[in-house]
Amino acid sequence: MKKKYTAKEVRNLILDTASVLFIEKGYEQTSISDIVAGLDGLTRGAVYHHFESKYHIIVGIAKRFIPEQALLDSIDERDDLSGLEKIQMLLLESMFNEDITQSTVISLSLLKDPTFISIYNSQMCEVFVPIIEKYIHAGNTDGSIQVPQPAQMAEIVILLTSTWFIQALFPNTVELFFEKLKAAQYVLKESGVHVISDAVFSTIVQKLTEATM
Repeated sequence: MKKKYTAKEVRNLILDTASVLFIEKGYEQTSISDIVAGLDGLTRGAVYHHFESKYHIIVGIAKRFIPEQALLDSIDERDDLSGLEKIQMLLLESMFNEDITQSTVISLSLLKDPTFISIYNSQMCEVFVPIIEKYIHAGNTDGSIQVPQPAQMAEIVILLTSTWFIQALFPNTVELFFEKLKAAQYVLKESGVHVISDAVFSTIVQKLTEATM
């Protein structure tokens, strides 16, 4: 290697390089050898030290779209937030956290790839559904949420705040995105878990508008 990398830098280098190749060539057409060839002198052994296989690399890319455990823990530990407010914070951090934004910018086009979308959705559900279910139970207790099926509603929250907005699955324009956001707001409010409150809606609109300016 031309320079000394930390373990985190090596991992990020692998994920960045693989992201570009998966976008350019497709996941199935990209080999570990292709990824190694695109690295700064990194060996195949070093790649396998961090990832067991090509599949684990694409899973690693998908996990970049999810807040790190330290951030999830910091939300969970907030005794001043209701169950609903914790879900709202989780949503906003997932959408606008600076670390997530920086690490995923190179991978955004993968959200058009069927293989990646399947893995992305799987990771989102695996991480977020248990957390959201926990907060729905808390919201039912503190009065901020009123739903009779917390586990099923947690899945609906993920569907309406994540999966439904994936471009490859449900093509969007800017105008349609905000119409869908309004629809998601209505459905969740009527379901008793008002995740996209007017304040959250305004925050999303403001931050997305700033990002496109």
